[in-house]
Amino acid sequence: MFDRLKVEYMVFYLLWPIIIVPKQIQIVFIGFILFILLRRGKIYLDAISYFLIFYIVVYLISIVYNLVQYSYDTERTLATLNMLCIWVIALFFYLLYKSVQLELHEFNRIAFLNYSVLIGLWVISFLLSYLLGQDELRIFGKVLFYTEWFSGTDVLRFVGLMDYANLIVLFFMFFYPFFCMYANGFENKWLGRLVIVVGTLPIISTYSRSGYFIIMLGLLLFALAHVMSRLSIVVRGFVYCFVITTAILCIFYTNTIDYISMIFLEVYNAREGSNDSRTYLMAESIRVAMDRSPLIGMGIKTVSELGYPLGSHSTFVGFIYKTGIVGFIIGTAMFIVISVKLLFLKIGGLGNLVKYFMFVLPIIFLFEDLDGSNWLIVLYFVFLALLYN
Repeated sequence: MFDRLKVEYMVFYLLWPIIIVPKQIQIVFIGFILFILLRRGKIYLDAISYFLIFYIVVYLISIVYNLVQYSYDTERTLATLNMLCIWVIALFFYLLYKSVQLELHEFNRIAFLNYSVLIGLWVISFLLSYLLGQDELRIFGKVLFYTEWFSGTDVLRFVGLMDYANLIVLFFMFFYPFFCMYANGFENKWLGRLVIVVGTLPIISTYSRSGYFIIMLGLLLFALAHVMSRLSIVVRGFVYCFVITTAILCIFYTNTIDYISMIFLEVYNAREGSNDSRTYLMAESIRVAMDRSPLIGMGIKTVSELGYPLGSHSTFVGFIYKTGIVGFIIGTAMFIVISVKLLFLKIGGLGNLVKYFMFVLPIIFLFEDLDGSNWLIVLYFVFLALLYN
């Protein structure tokens, strides 16, 4: 039966059911899809897969060591085993999708449908919040939206039934370029352009400062690459010199840096309570790991004084807390290799936008967990594999 299905698209067709259900059921869905793919896929290793394997081994050693050394409650232990399993599953998805060829039009259609669901949820949130005055709504135990204090005013913060709002940023960076490709193919070009503009509204309503920055950076790199690709080598060299010279002059002879710093501080302090809690959590996570197990980390996330798991809210701090200095070196080296490979990747059109979004993603992982959601880490390595294959 499965041989007649397009099983390579299954993870995308089932994405919203996976997002909505609890984590324990998510991993069952994802594991089932992996089981089907393993029956048909081919596996070969590369540099990134070796880094993943080394990291998983260190993570497993850290978990076993700390379980022997310390006592943990069942809930935190099970959560850690879920996290270890999802890293293993993500590794296999990466290995399998490196040999998978997806038909672009079909994938664009699926991406359009998935992103359209997000837009529909945003429309519902907007109507309930601004027309009916509702402050918050939960469905299936997941938050659709809530009202939050941002830069001196109450705003609608859209979460879209995901675990937290920044996941929408990552969802946008994965699917929005393909959403645009599909909308661009509409017979009515004005309708297509309207749909593309409407597609930006959910991301605006996340009020994610790191999200805004990372998306703008990805778009800027994409625009620069697009313009530079159309210029001759001589003109390109002139443009590089002009940009570098202008930047130096702006830094030393204008108030540009002060102006940028003022804007940055204003955005940074828009949710001051969030900044304080994140900073404290990161510092506490590093301190605990360095005090107790600096080489291989603590393995199992315990709860901090703030009520959040230690090692959360930053992939790189998570590397240190869970797997110590060894895991941090492996994880950081893996992201460096990923970034270098992406830079030398030759892709045309809006596919290039996906490439630059993936290239800048490690920056947002300074403030977010790659493994904070089961579907996120799987999709991240799936998209990497599809770009590389």
